[in-house]
Amino acid sequence: MTAFASVATVRIRNQATVGGNLAHADPAQDPPPILAALAASLTIRSPRGRRVIPAEELAVDLFTTSLAHDEIVTEVVLPALAPGTRATYLKFSPRTADDYATVSVAAAWRRGPDGTIADARIVLGAAGPTPIRGRRVEDALRGARPTRERVAEAAALARQEVDPLDDLRGSAGYKREMARVWTGRALAELAA
Repeated sequence: MTAFASVATVRIRNQATVGGNLAHADPAQDPPPILAALAASLTIRSPRGRRVIPAEELAVDLFTTSLAHDEIVTEVVLPALAPGTRATYLKFSPRTADDYATVSVAAAWRRGPDGTIADARIVLGAAGPTPIRGRRVEDALRGARPTRERVAEAAALARQEVDPLDDLRGSAGYKREMARVWTGRALAELAA
């Protein structure tokens, strides 16, 4: 999967864990958006036992998770994709491919037998203090045919969804516009 092939460098990919990556809760990391878009769940363990949460509920703020001090992520479970489902992950990183994203987009949708989008999940990374579900984008897609016009209209809603921070990778305004551009590219890829 391209999201995991683009995490940091080969050395880090061979030594780090996905659970550790998720528990770090950096909003610019690659795995959280795609796992949320694919409706992954996480098994959390502690001396008190285990609990299961949706991947999208782990990060609650910048570098902050819903984990207690004695909990760790021990398992990531991806549900089987329903027939007709397509998914993609794109990230914009102006320096090198293994750099943190300026903005990333994970998109998954399932088309029904009539060709309309039956379900959609859009998650933006590096666009706020946590990965952000693009619920307005999803709502604009559900029940529609993925025409060029509909994709552009839905992608434009990404600007309203995000809450980017100014940093070395760009201003909040720049990232807001990149959220629109890269959401549009991700949706166009799914529609192709």
